[in-house]
Amino acid sequence: MKNVLLRLREAQRAMSTTEASIAQYICAHPQEAAQLTVRELADKTYSSPSSVVRLCRFVGFDGYKKFRQELLLDVHMLGETNCHEEIELDGTATVSEIIESITKQNIQCLEDTRCLLDVEAVTTCVELLRKARTILLFGIGASLCVARDAYLKFLRVDKPCIINDDWHSQLLQARNAVKEDVGIVFSYSGQTAEMIECIKAMKENGTPVIAITRSAPSPAAKLADYRLHTATNELTFRIGALSSRIAQLNVVDILYAGFVNAEYDYCMKRFVRTHIFKEGQ
Repeated sequence: MKNVLLRLREAQRAMSTTEASIAQYICAHPQEAAQLTVRELADKTYSSPSSVVRLCRFVGFDGYKKFRQELLLDVHMLGETNCHEEIELDGTATVSEIIESITKQNIQCLEDTRCLLDVEAVTTCVELLRKARTILLFGIGASLCVARDAYLKFLRVDKPCIINDDWHSQLLQARNAVKEDVGIVFSYSGQTAEMIECIKAMKENGTPVIAITRSAPSPAAKLADYRLHTATNELTFRIGALSSRIAQLNVVDILYAGFVNAEYDYCMKRFVRTHIFKEGQ
């Protein structure tokens, strides 16, 4: 299942005005939209059949027929659970309301990310990490915090990994990469210029690249060899990486758990060896 409603919502900010309007209508009326022909949907959204087809292709379908089939499946399987609004701060919320809203937002983000993750892609990425000479980690801003979390996890099991805090060092790291390494690039938008440069440098060296990014089309997603998609309910005025950071951390946890599971005996020995005992434990 391709999770049409999720993909439409995630990709809206990268769409044209007309495409975004069609996507908003479908997300608001999924059951009705699933029953419409391409011309009927165009009429409902004051657009054209060609605009509807462009939208379908934008989110990964060859045409409207396949898109509609997947939308029908979405509606049948998920009902209204996949149709939710972004949570906004308007300056009037109480602390109690903020606790409820942010918690609900993060839970929904994790559920959406679970739906977007492709099992085969995750399996392949875990195998890449197992075989890699070195794991190279990339990210700036909040994504750098996620990359550092990955570094600490793989350090615990003595898997060689490299992370640098400044972008120039990350670019050097990318230019020195070899095909036996694997790069993991964290970029919520997939449009961060510095990360795109790092991906290009690794591609020139034949280094496989995993992009952990949102599901909307982006330069980083296009350049990467493997894509692990995350969902998010970011606020319109992005006050900081909230649910996007949670989603990225969740993917790191999944990759790490997959690695440990595949290298179970070795990792158990590493856990014993690297455990830091504290007084009173």
